[in-house]
Amino acid sequence: MSHPTLIEAGGDHDASADFRRKHPETFARYLARRKTVFLVAYVGYVCAYLVRNNFKLTSEALRLANGWSLTQVGLILTAFTVTYGFGKFIMGMVVDRTSLRKTFALALGLSACLCITLGFISSLPVLFAAMLLLGLIQGALAPASMTMIANWYPNKTRGAGIAIWNTSQNLGGAGLPLIITGLLGWAGPDNLAVAFWAPGAVVLAVSFLFWRIGGDRPEVENLGTLDDIYGAAGSPRERGEPTASYWSLVRREVFTSRVILTLAAINAMLYFLRFGILNWMPAFLGTEMGFTRAQYSMAFSSLEWIAIPGSFLFAWLSVALPNRQSLVGCLGLAVLAGLIVFYMGNRNYPLLLVTAGLMGMLVYGPQLIVNVLTLNLVPLRAAGVAVGFVGLGGYLVGELCANLVMPFLAERFNWTASLTFLAGIAVATGLLYLSLRAYEAKTVRVAGASKP
Repeated sequence: MSHPTLIEAGGDHDASADFRRKHPETFARYLARRKTVFLVAYVGYVCAYLVRNNFKLTSEALRLANGWSLTQVGLILTAFTVTYGFGKFIMGMVVDRTSLRKTFALALGLSACLCITLGFISSLPVLFAAMLLLGLIQGALAPASMTMIANWYPNKTRGAGIAIWNTSQNLGGAGLPLIITGLLGWAGPDNLAVAFWAPGAVVLAVSFLFWRIGGDRPEVENLGTLDDIYGAAGSPRERGEPTASYWSLVRREVFTSRVILTLAAINAMLYFLRFGILNWMPAFLGTEMGFTRAQYSMAFSSLEWIAIPGSFLFAWLSVALPNRQSLVGCLGLAVLAGLIVFYMGNRNYPLLLVTAGLMGMLVYGPQLIVNVLTLNLVPLRAAGVAVGFVGLGGYLVGELCANLVMPFLAERFNWTASLTFLAGIAVATGLLYLSLRAYEAKTVRVAGASKP
């Protein structure tokens, strides 16, 4: 099995202090640019959600207005899901080989243009093709934004950066429905095109700004690499010849790496948990448990919103325990399994809101740990493709299985069987995390990393 070369602890020597003393102006510019790069990655990914789910959120109104069937709408939504999954993988390789600044801004701008166009399409075949293309282009945004952070933050603080960045998807996902509701209230409920072109126009303008101020790799901006600044605690190391070709590196560190294959399996199972809870919350809480639409909608919202402060908790844990993230993920999933068991028997509404919020925190938290470990255990030259490869399993395996297995078990047996199976998935995922504990502890070295 191939893996990043072990990073020697190097005692308590702080390599960044030497770099700061020798190159004070360069170090100051590096810290200032790092803040800008993070802001671009964060705000940019919020914007990605503002031009991603517009069709999903207006699909029922569009279906009724155009006389489409539920199956036809489902095919349109599936088009995005499939190409988005493959897009994260394919575009991850593009991200590794191109300018991060240009690729991120271009993908965001093209997504905005497609979103604007979607508001004026009434032909199902054209709409299907447009959603296929949107999924492929959007697939570049997660690998690009996470690779930005990975290239600017050392081992000690990379996890915190990714954890805070992870809240961007909650903010964008929860914000778009509010924006669309406000737009339709202003323009009228029948003016559905505004739900596409208004967010698209804003994001298109932002993409032009990011083309100018977005961040590339620090060495491209003549600031040195993380290894130059932080020494051995700067970035993950690769075993073997550092000058090996990109494809040899990808084959060794991604496609044949037991660690990355394990993380891909964990991510698929986490997506099963996420969509197994979210997608079937209305059916379970409404039909089985007797809660009203308003009540289970509030539970759904609680799950998304509480995930945001929950991610900040995981950000703190990633700083406090930078090379024990696999253990944090394992413990979090053990608690999640217990919450799922409680959730399927609880009929108290205030407790439901609390339980839903905690489940959201303990789904999104371990999910961000997958991203942290991927970027901590793969050389930065292959960061984009590693993120895309791990993400591919989440959408094409995890979400697909959640949409098929959960209702099958509920109809064949009952919801107790379906949710008990989901709790078992949580336990199994935690054990997979635990299997990475020893490898992570000896691989991710943080001695000598500074706090700024």
